[in-house]
Amino acid sequence: MSFGAISTPALKALAEGTKRAGVWINTGEGGLSEHHLNAGGSVVFQIGTAKYGVRDENGNLSEKLLEDVAAHEQIRMFEIKISQGAKPGKGGILPAVKVTEEIAAIRKIPVGQASISPNRHLEIDSVSDLLDFVNRVRSITCKPTGFKTVMGSFEWLDEMCMLIRERGEESAPDFITVDSADGGTGAAPMSLIDNVGIPIRESLPTVVDTLTRHGLRDRIRVIASGKMITPTGVAWAVCAGADFVVTARGFMFALGCIQALQCNKNTCPTGITTHNKRLQRGLDPIDKAERVYQYAMGIRKELAIIAHSCGVDEPRELQREHCRIVQADGRSAPLAELYPYVKAA
Repeated sequence: MSFGAISTPALKALAEGTKRAGVWINTGEGGLSEHHLNAGGSVVFQIGTAKYGVRDENGNLSEKLLEDVAAHEQIRMFEIKISQGAKPGKGGILPAVKVTEEIAAIRKIPVGQASISPNRHLEIDSVSDLLDFVNRVRSITCKPTGFKTVMGSFEWLDEMCMLIRERGEESAPDFITVDSADGGTGAAPMSLIDNVGIPIRESLPTVVDTLTRHGLRDRIRVIASGKMITPTGVAWAVCAGADFVVTARGFMFALGCIQALQCNKNTCPTGITTHNKRLQRGLDPIDKAERVYQYAMGIRKELAIIAHSCGVDEPRELQREHCRIVQADGRSAPLAELYPYVKAA
């Protein structure tokens, strides 16, 4: 949820609420602002295809600016966004009306000009390039570095794992964030939202199994993303093998999002994705921070209830045998049967 795409009061509420709940906030691809840091919580810095906030005048990665961002103790990890379910195959879309002086200064772009991110990192044209870029960022920042993607196929993941085996485990990304094809934003073409990429229910267990098969599961953490709004969705992701679960949509709802699908028009009626002061009046950062906090704590509480009902002491002990997949026709099958545990090679 990039600053610029979302408003100042929305970001303040998210930063304060997540700090109180003890969960991290991801900057999205829009760069780091004082609002991310002022609450004092943990922050994951995302590097999108346009390198907002860490780019030089030509749009290339600036190692100096990257070092400056990494110097903040609150920045815990760096996430290289290859693609996401919200806009598979496309980069960020920020219209000129939303590029204020503050946003332009943070993103290192001209004021009042539309900013459309490239649909890919120009430095990454192969699996080898991906590992090189991950290690470049990690060597500069000296902090955990991974990447985020919505899966479109799995062959390249096998190729990456084999290359890591050749280079050594130290070359591996520290984490992979698996996003779902059914992610969404009001700024994305509906044809992409509906049809491009693999849904999380197939991609997440397959990614976990692929890493396990290559003996890299303990080296690479897996973060699940994509419509993880309810405790049920989070519990399923943990059963499937996720180490962490993140959500954008859930916290947007906590802020009061009504899915008006005006995210890129600066006309959001709830004040979340607009810089129009009149439309922002109903978004009180103090009130919304409390809602953000309560949402995060509610997910934790209900997740623990689900875990206890499955006979385990806490959610991280949930396994695939604790979950069933219900098909559209009403039939169901155990997750462990659809995706049997895979032994490392």
